[in-house]
This record gives sequence, structure tokens and C-alpha cells, in this order.
Amino acid sequence: MLRIKAIAPLRLDDEEVERRQQRYQLLATQGSSITLFNLIDPDAPTRLENYEDIRRSEALVYEEMLRTSSDAFDLILPDCVLDPAVGATFPTPVPTYGILQLTSSALHRSARRYLAVTRNPAIGAEFASKIRQYGYEGDLAGVATLNIDFCFISDHRGWAEAMRPTAERAQSAGVQTLVNGCSAVDIDSPMIGAVEVIDPTALALKSLPAVHVH
Repeated sequence: MLRIKAIAPLRLDDEEVERRQQRYQLLATQGSSITLFNLIDPDAPTRLENYEDIRRSEALVYEEMLRTSSDAFDLILPDCVLDPAVGATFPTPVPTYGILQLTSSALHRSARRYLAVTRNPAIGAEFASKIRQYGYEGDLAGVATLNIDFCFISDHRGWAEAMRPTAERAQSAGVQTLVNGCSAVDIDSPMIGAVEVIDPTALALKSLPAVHVH
């Protein structure tokens, strides 16, 4: 059994923790278990709205990474498409993988160019920065922002409707793939019109067994 510790990038309420935990149980591949940990600092961000929120989130995710026991978990997967504290400069007790790291690598191997869709400009800028860090900027056709409230993360129908105009613009521009720039949004349909919509968490979890050496 591959034991995965997922770490929320925010201080979430109990209802949202449970929703995300159930989502992981549905997405977990055979032979793996995923346990979601909330941020415990009472002053942790409750949403990512700007650069400062993103950096504070990263610092607190790393603190939780350091509390990981190798007796309890085999690897860490931050519950965020921005891959907080993923990288060589953040040594951790067990191997750490990023949702975007795994997703962008898988898309690169399949030679697919894609447009990313994020909730706000700050998340979009960090998403693009991570793609450059991983060396896959040639695959990224751009980043579109939805400019919608945090509450839409748990409203999968509302999020999908907000993405529809972006999907239509992507199709007109000849881009056939959208990457949903939030790890916690349910994707009910893999298509919006003729455009494929990638759930980065689902793709990352499918890719993980091939890259993680037990």
C-alpha cells in the first residue's frame, strides 16, 4: 500500500476538508491511500488571493511536511496545483511530488499544448512560474483567469460554466486542451465542447506510480 500524505495549502473549514478527503478517496489509484492534512496555524491563509498568500501558504505547507513520519507515510503530495514547497531546496522526511510537476510532465510526454485556467491572476502567475521552473513553458499556450470567488471551488457546476467561454476561445485558437488550475475542483465531464479538460489531481495520481520508486 502506497501511503500518501496530502497537505492542504490553506486553513480549511471542516466541511471542505471532508469534501476534499472524499474526492481523494475517489481518485486514489488501486494500492494507494491518501490522507489529507489541514494547515494547523490559526493565521494560515484561508484562500490564495495574492503573492503574499501564496508565499505564506508555501511556508506553512513546508512546516507540515517536516512533521511527516516515514513510519506513517511513503510520500507527500501537496493538495495544490501550485506545488507549494516542492523542489530540491525543500528537503523533506519522505519523497515529495507536486500535482503540477506530475501533470505537466505527463502532458509534455504526450506532446500536448494546453491553456491553463486559474481562479485569479496571482494563481495564474504562480502557475506559469512553476511551468517555467519545470522547463515546460513551450507546452503552455497561456493562462486564462476566471476572476471568480473562492466558493466556486466546491461548486463544480458553477466552475465549469465559468470555464466555458475560455474553452470556446481556446477552440477558436486551435488549442484542444485546458488544464484546470485548481487541484480541488471536481471535473464532471472531460470535455467542454470539443476541448478536453484536464483534472490535474486525477492525472497526477495516475502518473505517480510510474515515477515513484518504492
